[in-house]
Amino acid sequence: MQQNDPGNVFSRLGFAQIAGIAATIIIANLVLVPLTTQTNLQKISDIAGPSMILLMVYVPQILYLLVFWLVVRPIPKMEWQKETPDFKTLVKIFLMMYSVSSIINNIGLQLTNRTPGGNSQLDTIQKMQTSGVLMGILIPVIIGPILEELIFRKLMIDRIRNYGEKTAIIFSSICFGLFHGNLTQCLFAACIGLFLGYVYCKTGKVLYTMSMHMLMNGFSSVILLIIPLMETPNEDRLAVVLVGVIILLLIIGIMTVSGIILLIRWIKRKLFVLDESMPECIPQHEVFRTVYLNPGVILFFLISVFEIIAGLFNWDISIRF
Repeated sequence: MQQNDPGNVFSRLGFAQIAGIAATIIIANLVLVPLTTQTNLQKISDIAGPSMILLMVYVPQILYLLVFWLVVRPIPKMEWQKETPDFKTLVKIFLMMYSVSSIINNIGLQLTNRTPGGNSQLDTIQKMQTSGVLMGILIPVIIGPILEELIFRKLMIDRIRNYGEKTAIIFSSICFGLFHGNLTQCLFAACIGLFLGYVYCKTGKVLYTMSMHMLMNGFSSVILLIIPLMETPNEDRLAVVLVGVIILLLIIGIMTVSGIILLIRWIKRKLFVLDESMPECIPQHEVFRTVYLNPGVILFFLISVFEIIAGLFNWDISIRF
């Protein structure tokens, strides 16, 4: 078997993600779960401070990154002609990403709410994102995007872009969505992954995608942090909260409408240019078989889909910490 055979490369990427999942299960059950008793958490808080407890949440994801890197490291990285987009272009792409992902996110919320385990799943996500500045802003807005962009853009696309930008963007976005392990975040992440993958393929600079990812998560976190203020308003700050909410909703509305208009224009003018001229580019009629019908990807998809279904139907099964 040739190491650079595209089927083997994508299979290895699938197994790399399975290895990452396995590593997080092990570290969660052998180390983190025993540490999360009330007594141990109090000791950790007293010694290292509450921030250490919150940062423990991302220990599995850091381990996922390291294991993924070790598995994919033998796959050659590809160099390509990279562009330097102007700031205006990046802003336009961000607005398109925001508007489309907001619509997809609402669809995901509606679908999740209609399942037996949907409410508890959404409650868990919201509690994590509204539990203070560190959990609600620092971790999802800074640490999460850094780790996720390194995995799904830098490490992954660097090794598959030579098989065609369209193939690389779609595959990495699907993997990015499944990585989140629940339907709402899966659809949302897969959607923004398409735009972030496009930016990375064009620029080759992960700092651009990290910044856009951080900004995207930042908007979501701010909205979620405002919700508790609206539910239990203090008379002294009620007027301030209402004005802030109105301004925020106005900004969101302008961004959403602007993004949709830009997307329609870009599609009509064919401004999303994908390079499919690489020598190793997979012929269109062979993409599905080569990219998705291999042992590593099939197994990874089965595990991830099973986890999502288990969450929707409230099965007492947890694959990740």
